[in-house]
Amino acid sequence: MKRVIKVLSSVAVLAVMMFAMQIMVMAATPAKVTGVKQITAATNKIEVEWEAVFGENIYYEVSMSTDGSTFSVVEDRQSSNKYYTYNLAAGKTYYIRVRAMEYSYSSGATYGEYSDVLAVATAPEAVTNLRQTNATTSSITISWTKSDGATSYEVCKEIDNNEYVVGTTTGASYTVTGFNNKIDNSAYIYVRPVRTVGSYNAKNTSGMYSLGCLSKYDIKLVPSKVYNVHFTYYWSNLKEVCMEFDRTEYSDGYVYELYNYKNKKISSGTASSSATYLKNITDTQFYKVRVRSYVTFNKKTLYGAWSDYVIFSQQPKVNIKASGSALKLSWKKVKGAKSYTVYMSTKQKSGYKKIKTFKKTSLKVTKFKKKKLSKKKTYYVYVVANTKGGKTPAINCYYLIR
Repeated sequence: MKRVIKVLSSVAVLAVMMFAMQIMVMAATPAKVTGVKQITAATNKIEVEWEAVFGENIYYEVSMSTDGSTFSVVEDRQSSNKYYTYNLAAGKTYYIRVRAMEYSYSSGATYGEYSDVLAVATAPEAVTNLRQTNATTSSITISWTKSDGATSYEVCKEIDNNEYVVGTTTGASYTVTGFNNKIDNSAYIYVRPVRTVGSYNAKNTSGMYSLGCLSKYDIKLVPSKVYNVHFTYYWSNLKEVCMEFDRTEYSDGYVYELYNYKNKKISSGTASSSATYLKNITDTQFYKVRVRSYVTFNKKTLYGAWSDYVIFSQQPKVNIKASGSALKLSWKKVKGAKSYTVYMSTKQKSGYKKIKTFKKTSLKVTKFKKKKLSKKKTYYVYVVANTKGGKTPAINCYYLIR
């Protein structure tokens, strides 16, 4: 009888020990959550993740705060080591802390220590009033109205659907360089507001059209220098010539300055295209002209470089008298001319040969191509006035008479 009691006592002791071990296992406290970090942001959303805590039935409690001191539980039984939430204000800082819990139906939840508090941020709203405020031949300056909550701004260029960050600023303007005065070289320019908290940058990742942008058709560069100023038509009786030049990119119009042979400015004007008419141009003096283009934006006008000066004159009207087998030519003096060159041909539009270059305003012609003039032939004559000071001394068109 004593031996049975002893065996029963041993069984009771073993049962008590096993129950105590179960109580000890259920009372184990989860480890502190570490590695909490923000991984995404939008104007109304944040998402965080952390290092997983090992255990059989581990869940997480997530708390948030707007001031970093007063926290409210926003998730009391998160199964994964990630958490996101919507319906937040744009461009704001919030605070998050996380703790792990081990849960059993028999004993409930056992909580671990809170993680360190993490400051997180939502992305700011898009900037407004994006506009171009200045330009050079290779850069533009843009400005915008700041976005609430933004701590900096990324200035972006998009080419062929690829985004490139060309610079960052904490202000509300930026100069974008790298243009080369060709319309097809520019791209779409826009600004991304950023709110930086700790090491995380909460960016507004909306597409460029949602952000507002300057397209390659909105961008204005200072036009390049005007080249190839020349003259295509002239009307002696109307005292008018047609001046043309190569068109410049980004131009909204052109301006010119006209000077007389004494280098005195006598007129100026504007042109909407790369051809314009100069009026009151007589055939009795030399002129010089220069042209530049301009762009206008934001109530501002910016001018490109002036073209080189082009010196020109109308060809003088030639009076002709037949005297036997000779032609007597005369014309009025062209002010500023240093000499005159007489050309002659038997065809109206080709075959002209130089007869003579000299300083007088009259000439008697008796031969053409070393042969005496014939009364049975028709001769065409024009005179070009020559001057110094330019590579283009006269209009390249003919005033023809017999």
